[in-house]
Amino acid sequence: SIRLGHLRQHFGDPLLVRTSSGLMATPFLEGLIGDIERAIKLLSPEESARRAFDPVTSTRRFRLGLSHIAQMVMLPEILGQFKVLGPGLKVESLDLDGTTAGLLESGQLDLAVGYTFELHNGFFQQRLFAENYSCIVRQGHPRIGDTLSKQQFLDEEHLALIAPATGHSMLDKVLEERGVQRKIAARVSSYLGLEQILVSTDLVAMVPSRLARTLALGDRIKILGLPFPSPTYEVRQYWHERYHHDSGNSWLRKLIFESFTNLPPVFTKLLGSVSSQ
Repeated sequence: SIRLGHLRQHFGDPLLVRTSSGLMATPFLEGLIGDIERAIKLLSPEESARRAFDPVTSTRRFRLGLSHIAQMVMLPEILGQFKVLGPGLKVESLDLDGTTAGLLESGQLDLAVGYTFELHNGFFQQRLFAENYSCIVRQGHPRIGDTLSKQQFLDEEHLALIAPATGHSMLDKVLEERGVQRKIAARVSSYLGLEQILVSTDLVAMVPSRLARTLALGDRIKILGLPFPSPTYEVRQYWHERYHHDSGNSWLRKLIFESFTNLPPVFTKLLGSVSSQ
């Protein structure tokens, strides 16, 4: 009766009145019954189960925060999986930057994939794989054949990447700690045009090995093992706890994890010190 009193006060209507047949709903309450039934249905566990994400019928657009390297290396695999598992699904890729955490929190990004970056409380993360490095040069480079000595690495001019939100952000520091000093002739903010730059110059680029493998598919680039132990970094996926139980987000996380978790290092024989941890 106390709760009924609160509802009567809230709606400004008696809601239930006594009649010769007992309590009966007022016309106002009868008009609410349909909405109340729908609300109860939506909150029921059975309804939640019925609304589980179905990739086969869904036309959902997933928004992913990806580094340029991930766009080149991982996105083709994700799109291939979508074509098989959910032909109506769509993907929108955004660059990783200082706004990534806020976009995940607000739901403007479903997932972010990349190197570890600063996140406050309320985020989940999951390790996918460890990445190492290789060098790439153009086919027909006048001074570099099928192997690369440390002296050649130090003598040649390099093309380097400026990418704060990727594993590359720590590369110069790691090389400096190991006493390796590159001659940087040019720096770029994206590797999307890397192949064209290299085939037009004699520059050397030190890049994640999976990107090197992707760029070498066109037969204009050759891959060389580093003449010293390779730095490594971990690639993880991140999401906000607001969407931890979202069935579509959960499906996407599982797909990416199963597709990329614990990938073996590339060129392990050339990079004998690479760790797969």
